[in-house]
Amino acid sequence: MSFGTVLRLAVFAALVNLWPGQAWAHKNGISAQGCMGCHGSAGMPTVSATSDASVLALGQAITLTISIQTTNGPVAGFFVQSNGVGTFRIIDSGTKLIGTGVTHTAPRTGSGGVTTFKVGWTAPAQAGGVDFNVYGLSGNGDGTSRGDAGGEGFLSLAFGCGAGTKYFHDYDGDGYGGVTSGYSMNCTQPKYYALQAGDCNDNNEKINPGAPEICDGKDNNCDGAIDEGLAISAYCEDDDNDGHGVVGKATKMGCGISKGFGLCDNDCNDTDPTIYPTAPELCNNRDDNCNNRVDEDARAICGVGWCARYGDGCNTNSCTPGKPRREECNDFDDDCDGVVDNGTDLELCGKPGFVCRAGECLVAPQGDGGLGEIISGNDPGSVDVTGTGTSPETSTACSVGFARPSNGKPGAILLLLGLGLALGRVRSRLRERNQCAACRR
Repeated sequence: MSFGTVLRLAVFAALVNLWPGQAWAHKNGISAQGCMGCHGSAGMPTVSATSDASVLALGQAITLTISIQTTNGPVAGFFVQSNGVGTFRIIDSGTKLIGTGVTHTAPRTGSGGVTTFKVGWTAPAQAGGVDFNVYGLSGNGDGTSRGDAGGEGFLSLAFGCGAGTKYFHDYDGDGYGGVTSGYSMNCTQPKYYALQAGDCNDNNEKINPGAPEICDGKDNNCDGAIDEGLAISAYCEDDDNDGHGVVGKATKMGCGISKGFGLCDNDCNDTDPTIYPTAPELCNNRDDNCNNRVDEDARAICGVGWCARYGDGCNTNSCTPGKPRREECNDFDDDCDGVVDNGTDLELCGKPGFVCRAGECLVAPQGDGGLGEIISGNDPGSVDVTGTGTSPETSTACSVGFARPSNGKPGAILLLLGLGLALGRVRSRLRERNQCAACRR
C-alpha cells in the first residue's frame, strides 16, 4: 500500500469520526450549552424555568418546569444544568440525567404553543444560592436541523435564608454589576458579584456609577452624559500635538486638551513636539522652553549608569564621570560599561546556587547548572525552583490536556494530533525501508 493511499485512508477515518451524526443522534438529548451550533437560525423560541416554591429551605426538594415556545413547530427538547449546587432528580418520563444536568430522551410535542418538561432538584444542607441555565430547542420535526432554532433561559434561587439577596455579576471588580452582566440570588455575596448594579462598562473598573467624571470623552459615572460638569475653556490649534497651541490659529471649546488642540500659550515651534513653553532646557543650542533664551540653566551630562554626573553648564570639559563599582544583580549599570547586569550569576549574586533574572537573585533549580529556567504560564517571569518544569506560582503551567465531549469520542484536536503522529510514523517507516533497500543495492 502506497504512502498516498495510507494518507487518504487515515484522513477519511478521522473525518468520519469527527463528522456530526444525523438528526436522530440528538433525539435522545445531549449535554450542550446552546443549540445553535447544530441547528438552524429560524425563529428563536422563548425558554424559561420556574420553580414550584419561591422560598426554599435547606434540603428542600422542588420541581422545575421547563417551558419552550413551539415557535418553529410542534416538537421541542431541552438541557438544564446548575452551577454545581444541589442534586438533580428525574421525576418526568422522557427525561434523563446527563453530564451536569438533565435532558430529554425524546423530543416532546406540546400544546397551546408551549412544550413543558419537569425536573426535580434538591437543595443542599448549607445556605446559599443556585443558578439554573436552560437551553431549549423548538423544531419542526422533519428529522433534520433545518427550520429549527434554540433559545436560552435562566433561573436563580436562594435557599436557607428566605428569598435571599440579588447580586449582580461584576466582571471588572469595581463594586458595581453590569447592566447586562447577569445576576445571582444568594444568602451571601458570591465572588465576582456586587450588591449594586448600573455599571455601564463592566470591562473598565474606572467607569461605574460611583466614579468621578473626568475629561476623556467618556461617560465615567454612567449617568448618560459625557464630560458633564467640567470647566470649559478655549484651546488653540496644536500642529505637533505636544499639548501647546498657537494663538491666532483655529480654536476649540472643551474641558481639556484633545488631539490637534492644546493650551493657548504660544508654542514657539509648532512643528517640533520637543519644543514648547515649560519644556526642559537642554544643552543643544536651541530655545527649548520658548523664553527667547538658549541653553540657560542647562547642564551637560557625562558618563553612563552609576558613573553619570552633571557638569557646570553646557561645557563638557567641566564634567567628570564618577567611578564605577562592582556589577550587581539590580537591573542597573553599576560598572558603567553601558550594559545592565552583565557577568556570571555567581559574580552578580555573590553566592552559588542563584541566578540573576530581571534584577533579582532567585534560587536556581536542581541540576540546572546555575542557569535557571523560565517557565511560561500565567506568570511568564516565574522561575522553576523545583526542577520539575512547573512554577510554584502556576500549577501545571506546562501541562496540556484534551477535553472529551459528552458523547465520549476524542475531541477534534486530539484526533488530528493522533493522525499527525500516525502519519509521521508511516513516513519514518517508509523512509527507513527505502534507506535499507538502498544499502543492500
